[in-house]
Amino acid sequence: MAITNPESIRFVNEQIRPLCEEVRALVARVGAMNTSWQAGLNVTFPNDSTAVADNRDAEGVSRLTGADIQSAVGILLAVTAASNSQIISKPCVRAISVN
Repeated sequence: MAITNPESIRFVNEQIRPLCEEVRALVARVGAMNTSWQAGLNVTFPNDSTAVADNRDAEGVSRLTGADIQSAVGILLAVTAASNSQIISKPCVRAISVN
């Protein structure tokens, strides 16, 4: 039996499809980031309290450490690894767009 409820169809078209497209783009962006990371950037971030000297704290942005970056990369890789690309890609209707 087909799902014909207009609210359900709107949910699919306004929530599920756009979110899946965003996740698919995120997975691609994380993959590109990981290529750079594995090409040698990973060794420039010690897994400790060494600060990233970008002077962003003067702008009110939190100061990051090597450990923060190591953790963020690990979480991003875990999130994208946990996504099932076939399930995420199926609802997508637009060509992938990665900024």
